[in-house]
Amino acid sequence: MKGLKWMLVPLFIGMMVTTAFMHPDINEITIEAGDSNIMVETRHHTVEEVLKEANIQLSDQIQVTPGPEEQVENGMTIKVEDVIPVSLEVDGEVHRLFTAKPHVKAVLDYMEVEINEHDLVHPAPMNILKPDMEIRVVRVGKEPDNSVEEIPYQTITKYSVDLEPGETKLVQEGSPGRQILQKKLIYHDGRLTTEQVESRHVLQDPVDEIIEQGKENILVTESGELIHYKKVIKMEATAYDAGYQSTGKHPGHPQYGITRSGTRVRPGVVAVDPNVIPLGTELYVESVNGGSNYGLSSAEDTGGAIKGNRIDLYYESRSEALRFGRQPVKVYVLE
Repeated sequence: MKGLKWMLVPLFIGMMVTTAFMHPDINEITIEAGDSNIMVETRHHTVEEVLKEANIQLSDQIQVTPGPEEQVENGMTIKVEDVIPVSLEVDGEVHRLFTAKPHVKAVLDYMEVEINEHDLVHPAPMNILKPDMEIRVVRVGKEPDNSVEEIPYQTITKYSVDLEPGETKLVQEGSPGRQILQKKLIYHDGRLTTEQVESRHVLQDPVDEIIEQGKENILVTESGELIHYKKVIKMEATAYDAGYQSTGKHPGHPQYGITRSGTRVRPGVVAVDPNVIPLGTELYVESVNGGSNYGLSSAEDTGGAIKGNRIDLYYESRSEALRFGRQPVKVYVLE
């Protein structure tokens, strides 16, 4: 037995050596295709030949790593991935490519595109790639700029009763001012797109142009609002409230606080003679003695003493009505 044992050892070693010399060019290759791993033993020399042996056909929609012309080595892993078409516009050039990269940033890295601090990438770098996606890199440049510029003057129109309707008169000539602007100029791909004003220093204020114009049935309210009117009536104004002294009705009376038009009294309601101003007419009541204007009003009420060119202005309290007293006013009948 001992002699047989020593006879088998040289035989075993000889078989190993013979096997190694019989298959010296067989390479073990792993092919990763999607979620599958394929192990192959091959004598072929290029990646493309190994894939054909594994019945994997190359096309424009497949990306192979290493490339199809690369020489295979024992233990090599070949990665096969589906690709999608995308385009990349950067630095004035448009690149069209098929890629298996997962997101925009991976494409930029693959194309060795350097993104600077202010550059813009559309879509955003971590967006997942989609077929026919258009990727654009906008090179953003910024530079400071100082310039002296005009400050335009404003034209102010003042309406005057001393001028005929439509007549104008130049009261003051306008002149522009001057200012120093410190700006930041922003360029997109070398084209100026934005001027950001960071500070301004006024060297000379502009002078407004002032023009007087004759009013043509236009009322200028205290707030500067322009209102067209049909006519103006000089009237004597008094004031009333909803109480018994003014209306003869106490709270609880079914008509307490109710106007002749059937509406509820409120600031802005006035009583008129319907023969002079029809109920429902919109009015503007202007003081003529320097007091505050009653303003926009609605003719909704009447009164026993309100006849002819008389008008009664509603106030919320008796004290306000007494304080107003009796005053001359201009009543504008609005269009």
